[in-house]
Amino acid sequence: MRGIRLSHGYADISGLTFDRNFMVTTLEGKFITARKYPQMLLFTPAMLNNGLYLKAPNGESATVLYQDFNEKQSPTEVWGNHFHALIAPDEINSWLSSFFDEPVQLRWLSPELSRRVKKHHDVPLSFADGYPFLLINEASVQELQRRCPASVKLEQFRGNLIITGAKPFEEDSWKRIQIGDVIFTLDKPCSRCILTTVSPEKGIKHPHAEPLATLQTFRMDDSGDVDFGQNALIENTGIIRVGDTLTILDTKSPKQYPLRDRETPVAPTTKPALKAVSLVFEETEYAGNTEHVILEQLESHGLSIPYSCRAGICGRCQISLIEGEVIPLKQSAIKENGDILACSCIPKTALKLAFKQAN
Repeated sequence: MRGIRLSHGYADISGLTFDRNFMVTTLEGKFITARKYPQMLLFTPAMLNNGLYLKAPNGESATVLYQDFNEKQSPTEVWGNHFHALIAPDEINSWLSSFFDEPVQLRWLSPELSRRVKKHHDVPLSFADGYPFLLINEASVQELQRRCPASVKLEQFRGNLIITGAKPFEEDSWKRIQIGDVIFTLDKPCSRCILTTVSPEKGIKHPHAEPLATLQTFRMDDSGDVDFGQNALIENTGIIRVGDTLTILDTKSPKQYPLRDRETPVAPTTKPALKAVSLVFEETEYAGNTEHVILEQLESHGLSIPYSCRAGICGRCQISLIEGEVIPLKQSAIKENGDILACSCIPKTALKLAFKQAN
């Protein structure tokens, strides 16, 4: 949801206090984000001393208290990482569900963070993707804005450590830094997704996937990751404040990114009239249409298709097109072997699809 600006905060091993301690999920406990529902960025949360206040895009609001969450720990998932969390009362979940096209639940990690990820098993983690801290350099945002034909706002990158006074992308070479009394280790660059293209004011995706499309030209590595910002861990805890000095304690060789040509947009074609088509996936037939991308249509039928970026970059949603025709939203959405990216193709005819077979 919408970020909350702080004048100061307690930096703990799991992140800033309260940061990403709540999450919207499906009824099965799978995480839901603004990658799929951009309008989530129009919700405004506020922390209370005894719970959470939420203001919806239409002005309605709801309050949930910590004591009202179900005491039973329920299975929960973020990016295939399974752990347990507490579910909000039915009245809160019903209210929240009215803003989505599927039933949802609000979940809280509880005071004891039980979640762990494989790479940093000693770090109790919130509902964050994989790291407690994300550092963004304001000068890097300004350099991206200089290169990008669309407007770029710092909030689109959802960092929780914003630094000023450095050169563009100087953070790539930092290994250990100190802010106030807290020492941070910059572990790896943050690979970015379709969420960076969502307007924080309007809650809609940019029609030409900016600034992600521009980042692809000078911040994409050979594996297809598009990096911006640095994922960080901390070595000790403490209070950090706006205006604190950042000291560089140790450096490293920065990751290198080859310059690439901007991908040529697919030439506009006459969009077929909206009609119903069948989608046969893994030998099971589902109702489909010629308007929405395949990934979203399969998800609407309860299928779990692997994805990360939802922008035709990471390739995780690549599936095999066995029969039928699709309309690609970008040139790279159809591979030489006929496979397609489910996030970037719309059905043109009835389709027969399958998971890509491993070599």
